Amino acid sequence: MLPYDDYEKQRNMGARFSLLFGLLGAAFGPAAILVHLRVAAITLPMAVGGIAVGCTILGFSALFLAKRARLRRRVSLERMGGAKQAALGRLLGKLVLGIGLGACIALAVYALLSRL
Repeated sequence: MLPYDDYEKQRNMGARFSLLFGLLGAAFGPAAILVHLRVAAITLPMAVGGIAVGCTILGFSALFLAKRARLRRRVSLERMGGAKQAALGRLLGKLVLGIGLGACIALAVYALLSRL
């Protein structure tokens, strides 16, 4: 039995988790704004700070997991599934990472303008 014979029976969990982290990151931004609207103690800069941290971490995680899933699929000689899930997780990871870094830039501009 070769070491790669059982790859058809295995699931590519990295691809699934990549997609999950991408979806969580995409839902994190609107959820933070909704919490800001519902809770009076949370200000808008606090919500944007949460978006910056959460989306950046989830975006990097989704990209990392998608890369590992694609590598594992390549090592299995394309026998393991999850190519579409990894591709969608990679796309969502890039979008969520862009949202997180955009929130970081927005916080930096807010900090600069509030000092004037």
